[in-house]
Amino acid sequence: MCRRGLHQTSTPQLTLPLPKYNGPKNRPAMMTRIFTRCARHVIAVLALATAREATAQRVTGPWEDGTIAPRGVLRLGITPRFEQWNERFAREGTTREPLGADFTRDSLGPSFFPFITGMTPALATLTGQPSPPLSLGTLNTRLDVSQVTTQVTLDYGITSRIGVQAMIPYVKNRVYVVPNINEGGAGATLGFNPGRTNLGARQQNELVATSLGTAAATLSSELARCAGITDPSCSAINADRTGATALAQTASQMSSAVATVYGTPTTIGSLYAPVVGGSLQTTIDARLASLNAQFTTFLGAPPTGQWIGARPVAGAPMAAADFEALIGEEPSGILARPLGDYEHSHVGDIEVGLKLVLLDTFGPLVTSPLPKSGAFRLAAAGIYRLGTGQLDLPHDFTDVGTGDRQVDLELRGYGDLALGSRLWISAIARLGIQQSDQLVRRIPDNAGDPFPELVREQSVSRDLGDVLEFEVTPRYLPNDEFSVSAQYRYRSKGADTYEGTFQVSSADGTPLSLNAATLGRGTEQTEHQFGFAVTYSTVHGYSRRTARWPIELSYLHTQVLSGKGGVPRMVMNGIGLRIYRPVRGNTLRGIASGGRPGTTR
Repeated sequence: MCRRGLHQTSTPQLTLPLPKYNGPKNRPAMMTRIFTRCARHVIAVLALATAREATAQRVTGPWEDGTIAPRGVLRLGITPRFEQWNERFAREGTTREPLGADFTRDSLGPSFFPFITGMTPALATLTGQPSPPLSLGTLNTRLDVSQVTTQVTLDYGITSRIGVQAMIPYVKNRVYVVPNINEGGAGATLGFNPGRTNLGARQQNELVATSLGTAAATLSSELARCAGITDPSCSAINADRTGATALAQTASQMSSAVATVYGTPTTIGSLYAPVVGGSLQTTIDARLASLNAQFTTFLGAPPTGQWIGARPVAGAPMAAADFEALIGEEPSGILARPLGDYEHSHVGDIEVGLKLVLLDTFGPLVTSPLPKSGAFRLAAAGIYRLGTGQLDLPHDFTDVGTGDRQVDLELRGYGDLALGSRLWISAIARLGIQQSDQLVRRIPDNAGDPFPELVREQSVSRDLGDVLEFEVTPRYLPNDEFSVSAQYRYRSKGADTYEGTFQVSSADGTPLSLNAATLGRGTEQTEHQFGFAVTYSTVHGYSRRTARWPIELSYLHTQVLSGKGGVPRMVMNGIGLRIYRPVRGNTLRGIASGGRPGTTR
């Protein structure tokens, strides 16, 4: 029994020479000596086992550190991360704002849509206002993003100091977009022109234009007839010939303006027209009524009806369907995907790299115990990031891609320090050098302009700002199976650079000078992030043959606390699974049981 018990331990096998049994008289003394010897060895083995287990093993957890996978071991990690954000930090300053801030406007005016600015002269004539208020109304957009990023990591130990690694992210995100146009029904002065699609509206508008022209022509004729005579019918005209002349000119100009803005059977009106109940239409209706009264004063009542009794057909304030047509259909010149939900499902930007342990007094393997306070490790890595992600679409203004889709080079430096037998801390510095590329973007006049036209879609040169990150992660290990860790990360990204100048014409014929540099404004970023994780590990149990699989299972949570430059205020919850798979023999058990790498015991 003594031999069998010792053979079952994970320590080197001990063989005890048992004395021969020479008869009944010597049996008690012999058995006493046997048990004494066995007890001595059992105590020694238990003491050795206790000493080995007294110091916590290095449960690494989900965050990066200076370790590499043990030599001959493949470390496979799968971490689905559930991310959500509906706020961001402003481009300038550190204030928080809704994610849909660019698509929330008190007034959708001439700076956002072609054809509106060109209406100013005609509407000034109709209203008598030099700068008539031009707006398609208000827009309030709610924007939420949810994203699942499943990171598959592969680490393999080539030697005790050199390892290779790869990270393959698969990203599935969904953008929830709820645009509310003209919420509350106030603020819009313009809407789609019904005269563009309705013959009856055009005929009504022609009646207004004809009435104005007829009244102007009649008054001009009377001005000529009444010059130098004292006929009672001319008394009003001769009393104010200047006013009568101005009235005839105004009516003639308004007749042309009605056709230009609203449209007639022979004239194509503007894409937009004043809306019912809006300030523009109210002013125009009142002005037409005033003109009718003035013509009656100068000419008296017409044979039938009134001089200007009809009114042009106004449009309706834009509703959801109208707004979709405004963004998505050809007449507006924007030709983009209307604001709405969108989903991406694609591989992100894949990383491959090489990691080198420079100095290590911890011990070379993840399964060895923590040494005394003051042990440290230094490591470095070079990462090559492939542009395998899917870009956000230039014609979808609320789209979120799955990566930058451009090549990066990244250098990483790692430092691990043992502060005690159960507490160690990791510090990491990363420098990402982003490479320039070409891509298609729509170039706005100002950063954040929500609806750039199709003619602004050009191939531009892009050079994303380089990235500098610092990360500190303390870990506490209460025993061989669990660790609790926290993390602070600081990230700084330089401003993006875009190059390219273009001369194009807007949909309404306005010449445009585009400079791609606009795309880089407000893209310099800083970010402060905090997180924590709890990890359960069977790696040491596997090395002691008390666990079937060497795995680490983690729950992790991070949140962006502050930032600037449009950084999303992201909250992430994730589950991390990491499996150690020996490739060259049962390495983990071989090392933990005192053998050499690549052997089993």
